[in-house]
Amino acid sequence: MKLIIYILLIGIPALSYCQNISVETDTLDLSKNGRLTELAFWENHFYLLFETKRRNTSANFKSMKVYDLAGNFVENVFLPKEAISMPYCDLRVNNKRLYLKQEHSLSEKTFLLEKYVANFNSIKDTIINIYEDSSFIIYPNCNGEWGASTYFKSKKDNKVYEFSSSCNFNFQKVENGYLMNNGNEILIIEDPTNLYESKLNFDRSYLDKKNQGVKTFFKSEFDIYTTFKKDDKLMAIYGDSSCTYVGELNDSKLKSSYNFDKPYRFSYWFKDNNRNLQILRMFTYKSKNELGYLDGYKTLGFLLIDNGKIRIYHTK
Repeated sequence: MKLIIYILLIGIPALSYCQNISVETDTLDLSKNGRLTELAFWENHFYLLFETKRRNTSANFKSMKVYDLAGNFVENVFLPKEAISMPYCDLRVNNKRLYLKQEHSLSEKTFLLEKYVANFNSIKDTIINIYEDSSFIIYPNCNGEWGASTYFKSKKDNKVYEFSSSCNFNFQKVENGYLMNNGNEILIIEDPTNLYESKLNFDRSYLDKKNQGVKTFFKSEFDIYTTFKKDDKLMAIYGDSSCTYVGELNDSKLKSSYNFDKPYRFSYWFKDNNRNLQILRMFTYKSKNELGYLDGYKTLGFLLIDNGKIRIYHTK
């Protein structure tokens, strides 16, 4: 009996360590639907927006379909004519609802998914925040090739603060501020009131202003693709052309916890900032040109992080 107990005691820590980070994989056959342009995870289902070319016109056609976690088709989503014709848009979560939002356009439009039926309907409100806590309401301001900025609206006095950013809404709320990825470093805004004061006008005035109140939280020799929380620990997915890791960030050190079976590159695709949930686009490319654009770019699939659990979906 003593021998059995001894074996169990030394086995439990090893099992716990191995189960700390696990990555499941699956494959989605989306080849007949067109080009996947936007993606969201809502009410335990994927909402996928596709785009296809049309005959005798330069305009493209948009369609949306719902899949479950196992990759099974569930249903089609109704999109009104105005949504189908939008050139640029993104899927956004706010106040436990899913929105389809037109981006960097002079005439922005917003569509809201019904609660019980898979229909998007047009609404008048075009200002949709991406996160709200007890102190601030955060709004993105994406303008495509002209860059982007992020607004922090104070709940205390309604003052607005802004900083120049990318169209990446992937930030992580932590105890001492807000973290954001920036290439091989993680930035932190400890106090948004230290950003430059602005107005909630969603223009491009940030092009003429210099950021302030943004500090470097951590810098690495690897590209840092995202951060997330797992069991109250701050984790990161990072790597380079030869390897990709999941690691724990603690005391200004990044310690690897998991090594992917092959090198992957990731970029932001969707995040529910009110939950510990996000989706990264998984891609590859042949080379980077002088202007920084990726030649031979190809989407391989996407990675879902849901409350610290990681699942890769390869698409074909």
